[in-house]
Amino acid sequence: MRKISQVADYFFYDPTRAKLNFEVVRGGIVQPIDTSKSIAQKVAENLAGLGIKDPNSNGDGKRKYRTIAKFIFGGNRERMHELAFGNQKVDLTKGADNSGITRCKDIEDWARDVYNFMARRYGEENIISFYVHLDEKNPHIHCTMVPVDATRNRISWKSVFGDGREAESANMTTLHSDLLEQVNKKWGLERGSNMAETGARHRSTEEYKRELVSEVCELETTRQGLLRQIHRAEIKLKGISTMIAHLNERRQAIQDEIDQIARQFGQDGCDNAALASRMAALRSEMEAVKEKLALRQQMLEDAERTILAARARLAALKQEHAEIREHLGTDFNHQTTELQKNLLATYNDMVASSWEPVRPTLTEQQRRILDESGFTHLTDNAAGVINCALLLSLNCIREATAYAESNGGSTVNNQGWRRDKDEDDEQWWRRCIARSAAMMRPGGKKRQRGR
Repeated sequence: MRKISQVADYFFYDPTRAKLNFEVVRGGIVQPIDTSKSIAQKVAENLAGLGIKDPNSNGDGKRKYRTIAKFIFGGNRERMHELAFGNQKVDLTKGADNSGITRCKDIEDWARDVYNFMARRYGEENIISFYVHLDEKNPHIHCTMVPVDATRNRISWKSVFGDGREAESANMTTLHSDLLEQVNKKWGLERGSNMAETGARHRSTEEYKRELVSEVCELETTRQGLLRQIHRAEIKLKGISTMIAHLNERRQAIQDEIDQIARQFGQDGCDNAALASRMAALRSEMEAVKEKLALRQQMLEDAERTILAARARLAALKQEHAEIREHLGTDFNHQTTELQKNLLATYNDMVASSWEPVRPTLTEQQRRILDESGFTHLTDNAAGVINCALLLSLNCIREATAYAESNGGSTVNNQGWRRDKDEDDEQWWRRCIARSAAMMRPGGKKRQRGR
């Protein structure tokens, strides 16, 4: 994976501007981002179309060769905002509402110029995706491509980007210079600083890995934020759908009454003046209902777009997370997992020891509340609860039950225990821990219920 990055604020995300994102596809056509396929699917289809075998498709699931190159193109924030939004003021405060911002044509033309530059350099048929993000602090492009040696019609990182670190570095330096001359000067964008000119040094392997781990943490934070946003939007969507259903029922009832009055006009014994007055009132109410329906429909579409955009970003983050994990390597992943497990065990011990001096000072009511909430047992036997929860989360129900019983736990009916199809990771883990706490509670100890 190779990145050319001029974007500092990569993880800031503004959902109210997600609708402004777009992609450039074959022929330099600008269109909304197609999220129906993942990058991996697009790569597989692209290679199949070119008749090229993926060197990593060896069946063992391990990626031994660099087959995907990623470039990030951007520039000075002030100039990029000018290209993307003109003189519109974008509020970069977290949680701000920028839904009224519109996209300027200049950003599309600049993106198309960069696309054509990459197509000339590496072959348009090798560009997998070309996404333009306007929902982060600095507008930028994500370009994903496969490095194909055209003469031999196969993937070859060395042939395209150079053999070895020095050759790759020289190749990227040339790319930056060519991009400046062929594209960015036209748009008032300057070239990034050259390491040879600034005296900056290359990062060590450990520094690089630390930065990647930091990126993983940032991605997880963003992922959790997106999950919360989707959850809130889905609740809103459900509420709006209910309101629309009620309004449609009212509209139909009004229409039925209008039709009934229309049939009564002119009949013997009918007060035509009263009917006309009621008809006018009903038509006025009908207009009000239609206005409310139009407003709710717009709100519904906005909520649906928010959910689609957040899910698309979630899918992109998942891909990014996988690529970073892959780049870190199996050994480093194992080392990180072990460290995380040890830190968790130490944290649990610290919580338990910090809680111990407080326990004797509690009133009977406070003890009962903590017992009923499960807090007491979680802190008393954190390691056991976590071990049992791990087995539950892996669907090893029989093993989890045996583990709990062998440690003096209660008998709990786990028949039908499984993850719900709409349950996200955090909800599932919480449920596993809660069930584990009940299973690990000593068999003779029952929760007391307050009266």
